[in-house]
Amino acid sequence: MTKHGLLRSYFGHICKCSLNAKQRPDIIIIMKRTIEYIYEDEDILVCHKPAGIATEGAGVREVDLVSSVRNYLARKNRGVKGSGAPYVGTVYRLDKPVEGVVVIAKNKAAASDIAKQIKDHSTEKYYYAICYGSVPEDSGRLENYLIRREDNGLAMAISKEEADSLSDNTITLLTGAKLRIIGGDVKRAILDYEVVKRNPETTIVKVKLLTGRFHQIRVQFAALGFPLLGDDKYGSENSISYSQKNNIEIVNLACCKFGFKHPKTHKKVAFEITPTAFDMV
Repeated sequence: MTKHGLLRSYFGHICKCSLNAKQRPDIIIIMKRTIEYIYEDEDILVCHKPAGIATEGAGVREVDLVSSVRNYLARKNRGVKGSGAPYVGTVYRLDKPVEGVVVIAKNKAAASDIAKQIKDHSTEKYYYAICYGSVPEDSGRLENYLIRREDNGLAMAISKEEADSLSDNTITLLTGAKLRIIGGDVKRAILDYEVVKRNPETTIVKVKLLTGRFHQIRVQFAALGFPLLGDDKYGSENSISYSQKNNIEIVNLACCKFGFKHPKTHKKVAFEITPTAFDMV
């Protein structure tokens, strides 16, 4: 495989970030799925999670973000009197194939504060994604009703009529077919997007997530007709074929920015990474 092809194959394993705005960011190739800690104080630890690592609950012989953070903090506090076992609180998760910023709370007060901000929709969460096809509008808002299918566990966008048909954990589709769902309710999903760049066969978009639903961005753009590259769960026949042809094996989605009020100082803070794979397609 060529160097160019190899880089494309590892979208999400290649990223760029710097804490010093005056310093040119280094390009870090995370072929070993290394987790970077980009900011830390006594209340929070901000991580750069690479694609391919679960936020928590990894399988046997797999590493996840939470266990890695716990080990990191335990090593750091070793020998510190009265330190005890480190507290590691996840206030939101990223899907395993998704690269991006993850904020970890280092105490219960910080976890509670940030969780409340998320619940109140006062945080800001942005993503970059590469869609298959040419998204026609330069910007827009996507609003869908989402469910999780009981038969395969995947999310699905449905119509208002289908949503209103919910009864006893079952949706009646417009075709008349019955579909059982997980969780017992229909969730409204909203995001704003703007086109960053159009390529001959793909579109790079920046997304502001307004609700945090299961696989939301992937499902909503697939429902719009522009599935994400590298997505074999929600992709179309054409998008999957394009991804395979171009050696794209990772979902082209990255949480590039998370903004919130610091749980102790209550000042607005934001942490950002810049994926470098977008010019490789």
